[in-house]
Amino acid sequence: MNHGFIGFGHLANAIYEGLREEEDLRFGYFARNDKQSGLPFFARLEDLLAFSDVIWLTIKPQDLSGILQQLQSFPYTDKVFVSPVAGKSIAFIERYLDKSATLVRIMPNMAVAYRKSVTAFATNRPDDEKVQAVYHTLASLGKVVRLEEPQFDLFTAVFGSGPAFILAYLKAFKDKIRAFDLPETVLDALVLELSEGTLRYYSEGCRSQTLEELIGAISSKGGTTQAGLDYFRDHRLAETADEMLEAARKRSEEMGRG
Repeated sequence: MNHGFIGFGHLANAIYEGLREEEDLRFGYFARNDKQSGLPFFARLEDLLAFSDVIWLTIKPQDLSGILQQLQSFPYTDKVFVSPVAGKSIAFIERYLDKSATLVRIMPNMAVAYRKSVTAFATNRPDDEKVQAVYHTLASLGKVVRLEEPQFDLFTAVFGSGPAFILAYLKAFKDKIRAFDLPETVLDALVLELSEGTLRYYSEGCRSQTLEELIGAISSKGGTTQAGLDYFRDHRLAETADEMLEAARKRSEEMGRG
């Protein structure tokens, strides 16, 4: 199956990196200029369409309407369009390509490059064989969750934007231990080890314990961990994190109305 990317930014590159070793998949892309020398580059959009069975709309939200207008001029009824464009629904795309188009809406994250993405999935053609093939392709890149489209805004906030939010917290940890006056690479290694160890603790522990119990197992009355957790509670940091996610969710909603 041939996969064509319209646009080849960070997300398209991450998807390609996750899929590049698949023997039965071939790739090409169309972009403003030839940036990825390892892939076939199509200077004309119609040539990419002729090549592709699956077309990834890996472009910015503000560019989607213009690309869809261009696609109207070409035959596309035998193609599957996959859109990871935040805030843009299947109905939005159908305004340009009409209801004969086979559409898949997804929301992955950058861990797709390492086959560790959590990806939301919706389609207007659930029984289409090519759509099912796209689903199985995405499943090779991590966990795939079938959702109704109204749920995409919250999913985008938590799983699409979530890696950036988690990294922002890790940056705060890294900035704190700069007091050790260690090389940057050592600081990164320490924070990575903390993260990986904590995730392993969570992965093993959640089989039999709740998150609250796992947290409680680390803390002791009157100890250092409890002092930090008390600050976390007293300053409503969980509520702040919820507000951060809600801000991202609302922005996704706003983009959908644009």
